Amino acid sequence: MATPSAPIEIIDAGYYQDNGYPFHMWDKLRKDSPVAYCEHPNLLPFYAISRYDDIIDISRQPMLFESAPLLVVQPQQMMEQQIRSIINMDPPDHRVYRQVMSKYFTKRRLNESQPQMDKVAKQILDAVAAKGEDVDFVDEVSKILPLAVIAELLGLPEADRDQFFKWTNEVVGSLDPDFARDDGTVGTELAIKAIQEVFEYCTAFVEDRRKTPTDDLTSVLANAKINGEYLPPLELLSYIFILIIAGNETTRNATSGGMLALIQHPEQLEYAVKHPEVVDSMVEEIVRWTSPIIHFCRTPNKDVTLHGVNIQAGEHIAMFYPSANRDETVFDDPYRFDILRSPNQHLGYGIGEHLCLGAHLARVELRAIFKGILQRVKHVELSANPNRLKSSLIGGIKSLPVKMEFAA
Repeated sequence: MATPSAPIEIIDAGYYQDNGYPFHMWDKLRKDSPVAYCEHPNLLPFYAISRYDDIIDISRQPMLFESAPLLVVQPQQMMEQQIRSIINMDPPDHRVYRQVMSKYFTKRRLNESQPQMDKVAKQILDAVAAKGEDVDFVDEVSKILPLAVIAELLGLPEADRDQFFKWTNEVVGSLDPDFARDDGTVGTELAIKAIQEVFEYCTAFVEDRRKTPTDDLTSVLANAKINGEYLPPLELLSYIFILIIAGNETTRNATSGGMLALIQHPEQLEYAVKHPEVVDSMVEEIVRWTSPIIHFCRTPNKDVTLHGVNIQAGEHIAMFYPSANRDETVFDDPYRFDILRSPNQHLGYGIGEHLCLGAHLARVELRAIFKGILQRVKHVELSANPNRLKSSLIGGIKSLPVKMEFAA
């Protein structure tokens, strides 16, 4: 039997920028070809995994389906491995390195920070209200809280935060011409340059924290030891880098996509304003609906057969989380945006060994900003179409022009 094929659009960055998520393609794949081979002319070939249950099954077998060989679908001319962090580590290293930070990202610890998050969210919305009705929701709201929070946790100087925002955009949006450098650097070369510059910055920063530790997470990482030795430079710098990327990009885009969803479903926004106690449920639905991470890859270390498709050891698979979060066998009426949805076991934060370390932090941040919006918003509408990121890794919104009217 011939191996089913997947349309190249599901991994084409330009398609995502122009059209958003290819849900109709994923629907067809889930129904007819849950394991389908994709050969994009400029990218490494892979098998597309589109069903919820399959993604869970693969994610719970890290000893078989490895992260290290390939984390995301890349160009045929792959860049050398620039980072080695918990998201592309396999057992047993993954668990050891994850434990270095895990106690700082517990639900209990982060829930205690909710009042402070709420205060920062209020300050952000106060500034927006003072500017008038017309705002870019991304610039004025979405990007500020997660960047401020992760920078504060890591102890990054406030004066350097905009530079880190620029670096994260250059890595995640390296294919997007809006993030090209003045000298024309774009694509893989841009991502490599940005990573190298982050590492150069953080090398000096780590050395300072090792000599004079404070109470920030950079100090924790700089002075952490595994088997009696400091973390190796690549692993240490990668850890900081991934915390910045993950702490910034995903929550920012969930916030932007969540606001867009509420604007497009005004009855849901109206209900939430009248019943602000539903904010926790609303946050979970926003994460399911937006699914900011589009895909991650795994590589089996021995031959496997999935749904009758033979995958050889060393071949790559890509798990599409937005598809899983619209799986009709799991979610009742999955294309209904329902802030009261229950149960809602979405995969927006992953599952298994690589469940997002910062999932609770993201929930606290999203709860803070949307709670603040529900308390004060009188009216909100789009003033122009969203401008989407050119990426097949992050479902990003670069700008979201809106008119927002707040209560006094």
